[in-house]
Amino acid sequence: MRATTRFALALSLAAALASECAPAWAAQPYEGFWASTKKDCRDQDSANRMSIEGGNRLYWYETRCRASEITADGKLGWKMKLACEGEGEKYRSNPRVSIAADGRLVMDNSPVGQGKRQTYVRCEIAKKR
Repeated sequence: MRATTRFALALSLAAALASECAPAWAAQPYEGFWASTKKDCRDQDSANRMSIEGGNRLYWYETRCRASEITADGKLGWKMKLACEGEGEKYRSNPRVSIAADGRLVMDNSPVGQGKRQTYVRCEIAKKR
């Protein structure tokens, strides 16, 4: 085997191992689609659905937020500093997001909703083919 071929093989193996060990690129447990109820999961136009993407982008029906800072707060809890925009207004929010023992997402001091505490179930969204 030529030296360049061995080098390329070693480099691709190192890249593969690095991608397996890189927590910065791993999806967070709170990422995904969430809704107030399983019924709301099936209704794409429901105002009670939300998604968390890329670890720091949160989307609701008419509101979107971007986290500038996320810090761990317990084993399955995180504090976030959000910059939000919705219904023509810009504002900031500092929620605490956690995953409860039953798998629900709990958001205290939520930037949306009637109450300051929102609870969501995970939605199983069919992947597009």
